[in-house]
Amino acid sequence: MQNCETCIIRSKAVNTLNPKELRFLMESCAETTYNPRESIIKEGMLSSHIAYLKSGLAMVSKKGVKGVDQILKIVQPGNYLGLQTILFEKVNQFSVTALDKCVVCFIDNLSFKELISRNNQFANELLLFLCREELTYFERFVNIHQKQIAGRIADIILFFSEKIYANALTFEMPLSRGDIAALVCTTRESVTRAIKDLSEIKTIRVTGRKFEILDLARLKKINQSG
Repeated sequence: MQNCETCIIRSKAVNTLNPKELRFLMESCAETTYNPRESIIKEGMLSSHIAYLKSGLAMVSKKGVKGVDQILKIVQPGNYLGLQTILFEKVNQFSVTALDKCVVCFIDNLSFKELISRNNQFANELLLFLCREELTYFERFVNIHQKQIAGRIADIILFFSEKIYANALTFEMPLSRGDIAALVCTTRESVTRAIKDLSEIKTIRVTGRKFEILDLARLKKINQSG
């Protein structure tokens, strides 16, 4: 496990801790590595730790009334997982699954709450994190319900290109067609058809999970117009 004092991807909240509080955090941490599709947090299980994603990609999902998983978001390194649960519930309200190899730090709930009560700046940074998360979710909720399927798929492709792969025009999509459908609230068949339509107008080229953006300006226009 990497020393919290020298960790280069520690959160803004952890940066507010003094040396004594940082040592307290280190004594309450455990680092675990997950392979693709392994469960990091399981919905319905007792919550005992906060998770912090150090590397890799993960997806957050929740079961609906019909028992079908709905993917809520894709999580990048530098994000807390399960923070909502520690502040409100004792049972995990969603699942988190690794999309590729992930390294996760787990922090004991009681120790995490102790740091919140000790350090106002630490608590403030966590509050800012939750506010940003909620505003991002509001935007995504509106986009999903107001855009046509082509706009939703364009949005996902641009998200991975710009946010995950640093503006790469060619990348390996970590989501299956079924995952994409669960993320944009449609069917697998609709996703396949939308990808085919975007390919036929030479906006993208897709081979299996390899996505290549051929016309970035047009893809952005489809995303914006919905």
